[in-house]
Amino acid sequence: MKKYLYILILSFIFYGCSINNQIDKTQMFILKNDEISSNIFFKKTNKILKIKNAYLPLYLNSKSIIYTKNNISNTYAYHFWADLPSNFYKSFLLSKLEKTKIFKTVISSQSSLNADYVLESRIDSFEQIIDLKQNYTQITVSVNLIDVKKNEIIAHQFFNCKENINQNNISNIYQSFEKNLNSLTKDIILWINSNID
Repeated sequence: MKKYLYILILSFIFYGCSINNQIDKTQMFILKNDEISSNIFFKKTNKILKIKNAYLPLYLNSKSIIYTKNNISNTYAYHFWADLPSNFYKSFLLSKLEKTKIFKTVISSQSSLNADYVLESRIDSFEQIIDLKQNYTQITVSVNLIDVKKNEIIAHQFFNCKENINQNNISNIYQSFEKNLNSLTKDIILWINSNID
């Protein structure tokens, strides 16, 4: 009987040690917004711009970091975005536009204020692409700049931004997404600047 008691006690000890040694490998990544160059000439208006929430396919409405390898989509098991890609996109635009001072104010779609312009976006891709020859992040966005008072589209543009990944590790993948999103949102702001009165 004592023998079984010792075995039972040792089993509990080993089981307890194995629980304590389990490591949570989950990592959440926050994309950081870069400054926009102060050397660029931005028009100044007395207008209000409203940035609407971006439309996106269901598979992108997730915090998963998506990659496509040999045309098959998958997600990283332990690495996630800290927020939805569409929220990072909107946050980058709001912050950069505020700093340019093109508009009197820039508001999000939740604001009850009326705006002079509306920016509508559709995110078509926000993923890593891996094939035999290339490894890169790709963000594609379709954007409409709308004059609210005239109820017409001032300009439409499709942006397709790619950023190479030198080594396929999570740190380089994250840096590629961050650089890509900063480049994309800068391009959109320059495009807005060139299309307003």
